Amino acid sequence: MQKVYLVLVIRFEKYTTNKVVVTLTENSTATNPFYLFQFTNQTSNVDYYFIATDLSTYKERFNEFSVTERHTPNTLAGQVELGDTGFYNYTIYQTSLSTLNGLTNASQAVNSIVKEVEKGKVWLVPSADANYIYSGQDSTAIVYNPDDNLMTEDGYYLLQENGFLINI
Repeated sequence: MQKVYLVLVIRFEKYTTNKVVVTLTENSTATNPFYLFQFTNQTSNVDYYFIATDLSTYKERFNEFSVTERHTPNTLAGQVELGDTGFYNYTIYQTSLSTLNGLTNASQAVNSIVKEVEKGKVWLVPSADANYIYSGQDSTAIVYNPDDNLMTEDGYYLLQENGFLINI
């Protein structure tokens, strides 16, 4: 019998406040812990960290966070600046922090990780307010043949490799 896995993807919009709803309490070992979010870009493998406040009134059922993607974020207040649009892996960690005093950014909380409580995928999409302008002109240059100036008298092409010209 083949196993089927369900992967939920959080849709996240650039330059917007996003609602993130996950189930963390069931895997947590502390009451009201600080959760450290780690988003890892699947293309560049760059990590982005932030800590957000759990806004849910029914934490035993679900955990709700308000996360803002923006320039110059306060990563200790549910803000993050992500890279390019596309897909990210996310991991949410329970920390041993009792306060955020003394921290200047969320990545400093990595040393306070107690356990991983959830993993998943994030799809970062452009802002709905993004303006895309089409000029109507094709800027693609297609080259079918090498430049005739590179051809030698005997019909071979010249190629420069490590500062030396060679015939192909």
